[in-house]
Amino acid sequence: MKTGALLLAAVALLGACTPAPRPSISPVVDAAAEPPVSAVGEPPDGLLVLADLRVLQRGEPYLTLYRNGLLTQAGDVLGTLHSSGVFVALDGDRSLVLKADGTVPIPEATLVLSPEGTATLQMPGVPPQKLSFDAEGRLVGDGPETRVEGMAPDTRRTAMFVILLPDLLRFRRHRRIE
Repeated sequence: MKTGALLLAAVALLGACTPAPRPSISPVVDAAAEPPVSAVGEPPDGLLVLADLRVLQRGEPYLTLYRNGLLTQAGDVLGTLHSSGVFVALDGDRSLVLKADGTVPIPEATLVLSPEGTATLQMPGVPPQKLSFDAEGRLVGDGPETRVEGMAPDTRRTAMFVILLPDLLRFRRHRRIE
């Protein structure tokens, strides 16, 4: 199916298609500390189920989520994902948040992650684009062969968020530069 490739392409194009930068310092990440609930509308704890997940692309390790929320890409720390849906990047930025209704606010589009792990990207004037998993944890679509190890029914949404986070981070960084 081409919808998976379209979804990944749309997120990648929004993200300027550059690889995530390597951290310039050795980060100290307190992955066990949950972010404080400080704002009305903050996502509830338990929105995401954290588990040891490993994402393989073309059979090679790509992303690793540890059950404490630490997320790495090719061995480099990207940040910490919390069960509340808040992703805390190395710089402390918390702008990537999965809301209780399953939406991830991004400029010029709406990304919705269902509890079943289906991602739907909605952009004005473009038909919705979907990306999902098959029964073996492989992404359904025309993109690179991607598979998640350690995924269970209750971690499908978490796995999809993890797979999309590097592109969402690139998009956020690109928007800051503009």
